[in-house]
Amino acid sequence: MKRFLALYMYVLILNVSANSCWNTLDIASLADSDLNGKTYFSIKDSVTCKPVANATFSIGNISFKADKNGLVQIPLPPENMDRVLPIKIERRGYITANEKLLVTLGSYWNNTFLMSKKLPIHSARFVLSWDAKPADLDLHLKSDTYHISFRDTKSIKNKVKLDRDARKGYGAETITVKKLDKHNTYRVIVYKYSKDGSLNSKAQVRVYLNNKLDNVKRLRSTKARCVQIATIRDNKISYNYKELKDKECR
Repeated sequence: MKRFLALYMYVLILNVSANSCWNTLDIASLADSDLNGKTYFSIKDSVTCKPVANATFSIGNISFKADKNGLVQIPLPPENMDRVLPIKIERRGYITANEKLLVTLGSYWNNTFLMSKKLPIHSARFVLSWDAKPADLDLHLKSDTYHISFRDTKSIKNKVKLDRDARKGYGAETITVKKLDKHNTYRVIVYKYSKDGSLNSKAQVRVYLNNKLDNVKRLRSTKARCVQIATIRDNKISYNYKELKDKECR
């Protein structure tokens, strides 16, 4: 019986993709491109981490096309620019992403982006991404009937699944709910599992509801290890960010 349970847990782990969508070399190569007055943005799928080829990346009314590797070449902003730019990322079969791109002292705040394929109405997807540190952030979804995370239940057939778990920085950590139950309450939580670094505004959760990108919520810099991002009740979402005790993430 013990051997069967061990094998069962091993199979569950194999069913969750554990690699980060980017590594330090990937990020370094994107940064190196700044030397020629332009930079590259990388666009990947939030479940498979595969490049989203031929995506259209628009800043305001200026559009750029991603290559087969999901890379978009963008001119660098003026050196002293400090502003927030509206961006739109589009690709057939994917949910259009309307986001904001922060520019600080002539540098883009981030150059990696994740997209979600189209989802059925009444389904949901939560995608956590961050910087190199902390190495391991965990995305949790707690409901009245289950607790989804890498160290808890990883999937419930035909209901919910932890699609990705990243343990070496950057993300993505992705949880997909096939159909929200209006009689259930859901809490979206982020937990800093590794001991290095701290939660900060480089970490963000993309929230997809009813086949659209509902919000991109950046975390706040804090020494707390466990924070709540949002609550869904009666199929309505509230972004009620708050710090939690560690035990609420376990």
